[in-house]
Amino acid sequence: MGEPTSGFAFLEHTADIGIRAWGTSLPDAFERAGVGLATLMGATAAPPGRTIPIHVEGADAGGLLVAFLDELVYRCETTEGEGLASLRVTRLDAASLDAVAEFAPTSGPGEGLVVKAATYHQLDVSERPDGTAEVRVYLDV
Repeated sequence: MGEPTSGFAFLEHTADIGIRAWGTSLPDAFERAGVGLATLMGATAAPPGRTIPIHVEGADAGGLLVAFLDELVYRCETTEGEGLASLRVTRLDAASLDAVAEFAPTSGPGEGLVVKAATYHQLDVSERPDGTAEVRVYLDV
C-alpha cells in the first residue's frame, strides 16, 4: 500500500530534528507540519477547545512555513495546561498565511522535546503538478 495522502514523519539530524509533511494541497501540508510540531513537543489535546487566530507573513513559501511553525512553538509554550487540538490553514498566498488553531486542556503534562525554533537549514517546500505538496523543515531543539 502506498503512502497516505496526508501526514508527517520525523527526520533525523545530528543537532536538530526535522519534519517531513505532505498533503493534498500546500495548506494541508502546512497543517500536517504544525500537527507534527505539536506532537514532537508533546503539546496535543483532544477537542473541543478555544480557537486562536494565527497570522504570519513571509517573503516566500519557505519563509511562511518557518514563521508559521515559530508562531506555533510560541503558542504551544504559552498555553499552559493546553495542547493543540486542531489546526486549519484558512488562507495561504505568496506573502501571508492565516490559520485557526484550537487549543484544549491536556490530561496531564505532555512529554516532548523543547523546540527553540524552525530553521532554514535544508528547508524545502514543493508543490506537485497534481496539487499535492510536501514540506521539509528542521527544528532547533
